[in-house]
Amino acid sequence: MRTMMKDRPITPQQVKALHAQFRKMGFDDDDRHGFISQYTEGRTDSTAGLTKEEAGLLLTRFNREEADRIHREARKVVKQIFSLSFHISCLNKNYTNETEADFEMNKAKINQFCRTRSKFRKPLTEMSLEELKEVKRQFEAMARKEE
Repeated sequence: MRTMMKDRPITPQQVKALHAQFRKMGFDDDDRHGFISQYTEGRTDSTAGLTKEEAGLLLTRFNREEADRIHREARKVVKQIFSLSFHISCLNKNYTNETEADFEMNKAKINQFCRTRSKFRKPLTEMSLEELKEVKRQFEAMARKEE
């Protein structure tokens, strides 16, 4: 009799990935076992007892939550960079941000600066969170010099 697709056991790679994710989230063994028990409605409390499908769904959910968290943090850093640009004379100092056209022009100046004078030579929208943080530090240093 063939094993149903839903009943295939978790793969070793999935076990490793789940354990790494639980560690990253700060779960200890008891937390992990409790979470898995609740997730499987008491069927198992061990990662080894999960099916391949259950593990896949959990990993997808964790990855989506992590991506959403990174996206929110990146948006926050971009807003901080935009705000800092109004303190830097070669960018948006003494310019307004009252209309959509003003906003787009200010944004274009920041992207032009990042493409030509930042370490990464690309617009903000193409930067990773770590790159954004470094550009923010660069803008902070420039704003301090303007004071």
